[in-house]
Amino acid sequence: MKRLRKIIRYFINVVIVLFITLLGFELCYRFSVIDFYASEKNGLNTSVDLKNDSIDVLVFGDSFSATAPEINYLDKIRNQNKKRSIINLSIPGTGIKQANTFAKKQIKKYNPKVVIYQVYVGNDLLDVNHLFDLENVSILRNLYWELSDHFLSLSYLNHKATVFKPRINSRAVTMPMKDFSKQFYNDKTKLLFNIDASYVEKAVSLTENFSKRYTAWVSEMEDFLNVIPEETKVYIVWIPNCAQVNDYYLQNMETLGANFNSKESFKQENYSFYFQATQDLSLFKNVKHLNVLPQLRMKDHIDYRTYFANDPHINNNGNVVLSNYLLSSIPELLN
Repeated sequence: MKRLRKIIRYFINVVIVLFITLLGFELCYRFSVIDFYASEKNGLNTSVDLKNDSIDVLVFGDSFSATAPEINYLDKIRNQNKKRSIINLSIPGTGIKQANTFAKKQIKKYNPKVVIYQVYVGNDLLDVNHLFDLENVSILRNLYWELSDHFLSLSYLNHKATVFKPRINSRAVTMPMKDFSKQFYNDKTKLLFNIDASYVEKAVSLTENFSKRYTAWVSEMEDFLNVIPEETKVYIVWIPNCAQVNDYYLQNMETLGANFNSKESFKQENYSFYFQATQDLSLFKNVKHLNVLPQLRMKDHIDYRTYFANDPHINNNGNVVLSNYLLSSIPELLN
């Protein structure tokens, strides 16, 4: 009995120490005590640009903007006008909550003339509040998702840990594939459809619990915009889920398990997530919203796919479309 009490006491002490350590790390992360994403920033930008204290364009986004340099739309824009200084602060696997931990310091440090914030309709609302499902997902993953909604530093640790995770369906394998395959499609996408087959449609239309997610998201966006000087132009770039583009991708998503209750409503160019955000953020007069969906719809066809066959990201063609659209829509990129 004495030994059992000792073990219990030891276990409680370990839990307390771990919690205090996590709490301390969380505070450091939230207040950006150090530059937690320095390696990502160094990998996406030149040392010359990073030394500037007054740049032309500062970009915040996720993996859509932090993709490989040979296809990245920002590198294509850089090549179009080498005189423009562009710093890319995009971090894979992050959303607006994580961006808000370091945005203020980086904006103050680089004093940009233009800020671009890239939205991905497919999962930005899930970054605010993850799905939860004990039936199809392990307890550990559910626990991580639930805790990471409150402890943002856990998403950072998970992001760093992915380097050490061996994956059969790695993007290095699936991205070069030309033909759609349920077997080889991105594992996370299949998992999310398994949890909630309608999650993409709910995100696009802001229905059910995604309406609450949107309320939290727009509040975080307001916090982000409030730290940007009024004289600085802000462009919010909206990248759609591939299923919004045309029936080819929509049918592929259905093959993966997706469900679309109202396809006509889902296909609207002025979809609820985008439209509602333009209304709710209209008080910020320095903000302009750029909807990429019409451009991708116009360009995407059987001989020119703009998304990878087995990954939800835009491919080189999609990045070409996006870079050309931004160059024509953001005068500060060329002038």
